[in-house]
Amino acid sequence: MRDLVAFWQGVELDDDAASRLANQSVAAGKALRRVAGGSMFDTEPAQYDRALIVMSGRDDV
Repeated sequence: MRDLVAFWQGVELDDDAASRLANQSVAAGKALRRVAGGSMFDTEPAQYDRALIVMSGRDDV
């Protein structure tokens, strides 16, 4: 993460920031994998809603 941010943005991350960014990236990847292969977001709003719910981490659905 640190190398990518330095390359793309020219910014140096400290340990805490690099860790938070890595965790967010993993969480986003997991959420998107759960909805991958589904309908296109722009053609079916219900699919978009499901993706947002998964990404929010809600467990009341």
